[in-house]
Amino acid sequence: MPHDNMTDRAELAADPVALLHEEASSSTDFRIMETIRAKFLPTKRDAKLAEALRLLIREAVKRRDETLPPSFENRGKSGGGLALIGRTGGGKSRSLQRYFEKHSVLRGYAEPTSRSPLISITVPSPCTSMQLARALLRATGYAVQRDLPAHRLWEMAFERLHQMRKFIVHFDEMQHVVHNMPDKELQQMADTLKIAIDNHRITIILSGVETLKPFLQFDTQLLRRFTIVPFEEINHENHGDLVHMVESYAKAANLRAMLGDREDVKADFIARLAHAALNAYGYSIVLTHLAIEHALRGGCNQLVTDDFAAIYAHKSGVAADRNPFTAPLWHEIDCSKIFVEREIDVPPETMKLAKPNSRARKQTN
Repeated sequence: MPHDNMTDRAELAADPVALLHEEASSSTDFRIMETIRAKFLPTKRDAKLAEALRLLIREAVKRRDETLPPSFENRGKSGGGLALIGRTGGGKSRSLQRYFEKHSVLRGYAEPTSRSPLISITVPSPCTSMQLARALLRATGYAVQRDLPAHRLWEMAFERLHQMRKFIVHFDEMQHVVHNMPDKELQQMADTLKIAIDNHRITIILSGVETLKPFLQFDTQLLRRFTIVPFEEINHENHGDLVHMVESYAKAANLRAMLGDREDVKADFIARLAHAALNAYGYSIVLTHLAIEHALRGGCNQLVTDDFAAIYAHKSGVAADRNPFTAPLWHEIDCSKIFVEREIDVPPETMKLAKPNSRARKQTN
């Protein structure tokens, strides 16, 4: 049966995502937020990461034999490694993704058949060494149809990478593999990465949270092969990045960011935002996006603190006294906890004494 443009349009119209998107895009605020969420605002952290990646890639393509032209075969004697470590919601994955997509050679990595030398994988949770090898094979376009031991799956993965001329591998959320691993399996995982770097000249990029550090420190030989790049959380020194972020996103939505006319008022708001976001830059962006959407839905032309307070209350369900944007003692609020134990007004002993009296009153009546 011939496949024409009319068939393509019919298939597109039958796609539930396309249908729901068409319905949602009739709203102006939806279209604005779709554009804003695609907007990336680089910070000093991104510049540091870009420099570390530039040095890593430069090392990976050094010629093994200087008398021959550079090529996949004629590259360094071994690969190397970089570990990007930071808290959850810090923006690690987004920053790496942006670097990969903007790079003239690495972009296109999402398509295994592209000329990009990079393969990037988001590690599932939980994940074993065997499952990680399977995920790597799938990312190259190869589906394993039968059960095989971990060492054989890794051999197949390395062979596949060589055949496809891929020599940079990124494992995102790598902590999912090494959490709660016994020492024997940790050593096997460390040995696998060392084999990838030394024997197959693969450059490894790991990204994850703080709990990835013990794994890197478990084997000193592995640690020596990696450059550790900490992804800084929000602190007093980079509060200016938050001001720039909020004002830039607000401007993109045609809103005025009213953070306070006085510097001390603006500083108080930024400190509250950082606290609400658990000092994670990526999560502070999420809160800002939601606050902007709240302002747009209300038909406002300004972004104010009340928008942040409203969306925080909506997301967490907390009362005003536990909302960091409204509470006077906001710095004492643990924003990592939504449900908190409240003190019992009446001690248990008093309640026991009260029960007979209640029964007695009923009998009297």
